[in-house]
Amino acid sequence: MADSDLSVRLLKVPAFRQALELITLWTTAAQFPLLSKATHVFARPPADTNYLLTCASVLALSDDAACQDAALRVAHYVLAQPESTEIQRAGAVVVLDELTNTPTLRLAEDRELVGRDTIARLPLPLRLDALQRAARYSELDADGVTVRRVNRFQKEVFEAEREAEWLSISAPTSAGKTYAILQLVRAFVASRTHSVVVFIVPTRALIQQMEGDLRSVLGNLPGVLVSSVPQLPNEWRNRRMVFVFTQERFHLLQSEAPAEFTPDIVVVDEAQKVGDGARGVLLQDVLDAVIRRSPRVRVIFASPMTSNAELLLEDAPVGTTTQTIASEQIAVNQNLLWVSQTGYDTRDWTLSQCIGESTIELGQLTLPSRPTTVGKRLPMLAHNLTDADGGGSLVYVEGAAAAEKAAQLLWDMQGRPNGEVDPEVQALIDLTKNVIHGKYALAETLTRRVAFHYGNMPLIIRAEVERLFKSGKIRFLVCTSTLVEGVNLPAKSIFVRGPTKGRNTPMGEMDFWNLAGRAGRLGKEFQGNVVCVDPEDEHVWKSRPPRIRQRYPITRTVDTVVSQRGDELLKYIEDDTPRSAYDPAPLEHAFVYFYGEHLRHGSLDASPKAARYSAAFINRLTGLCARVFARSELPADIVFRNPGVSPIAQQRLLEYFREKGSEVEELIPAFPEDPAAAQRYVRVVGRISTYLSGDHQRLNWPHAILVVNWMRGHPLARIISEAADYWVPRGKTLAAVIRDTMRDVEEYARFRFAKYSSCYVDVLRYHLRELGEANRAAEIPRLSMWLEFGASQGTQIALMGLGLSRTTAIRLSEIIAADDLDMDAASNWISAAKLDTLDLSPVMLAEIQRARVVAA
Repeated sequence: MADSDLSVRLLKVPAFRQALELITLWTTAAQFPLLSKATHVFARPPADTNYLLTCASVLALSDDAACQDAALRVAHYVLAQPESTEIQRAGAVVVLDELTNTPTLRLAEDRELVGRDTIARLPLPLRLDALQRAARYSELDADGVTVRRVNRFQKEVFEAEREAEWLSISAPTSAGKTYAILQLVRAFVASRTHSVVVFIVPTRALIQQMEGDLRSVLGNLPGVLVSSVPQLPNEWRNRRMVFVFTQERFHLLQSEAPAEFTPDIVVVDEAQKVGDGARGVLLQDVLDAVIRRSPRVRVIFASPMTSNAELLLEDAPVGTTTQTIASEQIAVNQNLLWVSQTGYDTRDWTLSQCIGESTIELGQLTLPSRPTTVGKRLPMLAHNLTDADGGGSLVYVEGAAAAEKAAQLLWDMQGRPNGEVDPEVQALIDLTKNVIHGKYALAETLTRRVAFHYGNMPLIIRAEVERLFKSGKIRFLVCTSTLVEGVNLPAKSIFVRGPTKGRNTPMGEMDFWNLAGRAGRLGKEFQGNVVCVDPEDEHVWKSRPPRIRQRYPITRTVDTVVSQRGDELLKYIEDDTPRSAYDPAPLEHAFVYFYGEHLRHGSLDASPKAARYSAAFINRLTGLCARVFARSELPADIVFRNPGVSPIAQQRLLEYFREKGSEVEELIPAFPEDPAAAQRYVRVVGRISTYLSGDHQRLNWPHAILVVNWMRGHPLARIISEAADYWVPRGKTLAAVIRDTMRDVEEYARFRFAKYSSCYVDVLRYHLRELGEANRAAEIPRLSMWLEFGASQGTQIALMGLGLSRTTAIRLSEIIAADDLDMDAASNWISAAKLDTLDLSPVMLAEIQRARVVAA
């Protein structure tokens, strides 16, 4: 505590603050060669390096974020100055070592700013201190052989895991949460002959990333299954398994799995998403379910910079040991920059840096051309503020169409490339044309090292874009809100202009700082930049960009609905949960969540969760739940299997089925290969729209065609081509058809129809059993799995379970005779395949090779 108090006091000393401000401005401005530096700032005398190093050596010992940030800036400044002496550079190394920032120290060594033996040549007292830190902040890797240096935050996580069964970890994006958690999981799996670990991630985009990380960490452990397919393999009771799911996939597995399936560890990444609308309610629901299934389960929550991470531990079973770790570990300096138009000439701009509450001009920038439309301002500034030899830049925009347009502008500004396109980039271009469409914009923008990235793009394309950006072969990447969902895609600079999350919804401060956390590549850069364009334009930024990073509270969606829309929720239930009059998503999910508690405890007011809310609200809601229960004839397990679908709507669907009497043939969904499947699904989609989803009936036919072709395993390019044949003659642009088709696949086929068709099938099976048709009920296709993965063959789904994308899995299935391979058989086929004889894209071959290594 004394060291911390001294550090905080030191940070307030005027002489040090002035010197720190000066070096911050210098090191920031040095990144922008086109900037005309502000003379009133850079005419100041240089700072006293020895004084700065003395202060930094004290600040580096603090756990306070501002102190660590200041110490890191001093170390960077000293290493960046050519005139720094060898002794001063050694001082900077000591500061980095005190910060336990090994990646940045290795970066300095790689750039030959210091020698690799600097610590070994320190004076004895400093060398002994460094040896003590090396011993204190080292951990034996889960492989039992390698000793790795960890930072202070990671050490705290390792120590807490030895004591607590439930952990809630909150730290900045670059603090190293994922590394620590992966090592903990590896150690656990390695110590068991059979185990079940489940990672819950917020989006499908994150599944592939986390699955790849796990395969890498667990790769040399024999017999470990890593899968994102929600089905249990053969002999699962005697296997070591690690699953990576969204909450939807985990719910699907828990709904189907036998009672003895009891996870040992559940890791919830981006755990603040428990407050993310309807999907936040589902996340809460699946966590409650796993606790009921496995009361001794160990749970690790990970969230970025939250003020109440302990909230996530409130549902731990009685007697469970819990611990919260809230760290401010700084790994990379991040600069918050504002760029604003100067005067009336739209080519003239001022770049300023925000330091605390101050905004200090760094210099002037003149664009070579006028940004004659609003849409040109962001990409033009990103282009002119990105150093040709520096790290890549992320440009954040709203929506897929805006991403494509911004990428095309950046492509145009690059000019013709001097040489041939990089072979790996060319392979992605060829794959894009084959997988999506020959005229998809990405195939063109890639020719000049520009790409775009949004959630509806096929996995194999999106993953390769990310890989090439990280490797430096893509210079500009235009992205959307997928980046906020936790995708690990760091960059030298991030450019934003009035960022939104969802249509016309201003991005909140927590998401802004989560996005900003991608600025600065740990181990690749000393600093990163968050560049806000037009920050003082109130029409662009509904409120000015956040200036001071702070912690933000986690709020469960259920709690938010009660506190902000409680009366609306009660009215929604009183009105029998209408399908279209309300914005139903969070209300419907919250209602079903509370109704589930009512069913489990006999009455909602008997649920332990009821104590979180006012007695008056719970009394009214209990009465409404009792009224619904009295009218509902469906068993509780159907309600539990379908969170987010009103039990009132489910009852109405059952009544419709009963009205049909014994004429049930047309009610049963067809297998996708049935020649009459499209006609059958038009009627199924219509019933779902009427009784469950509230979708517009005019979409029944295109939606039916989409889901049938998707389940048939048709390549996306074929689905897009057929859609273009229909829509382009009717006035829709090809680019819009491509985007809309990919959106409909992700949002309708894989999410909305999957959700409601699952409920439809459950209610229909119940009705058939009522009629004594149990055999016919058992024969109804398992649509949820087929819709989630876009395939109905067991072989195709098994291949995806091994980590292959849908694109590669379907292509491989075309040369595999059996259509019912399980994951073990599919793994054996991959291991024996002669890859050099397969006529596949290099990207697909690389994907198969990664799966092959794991299979071996």
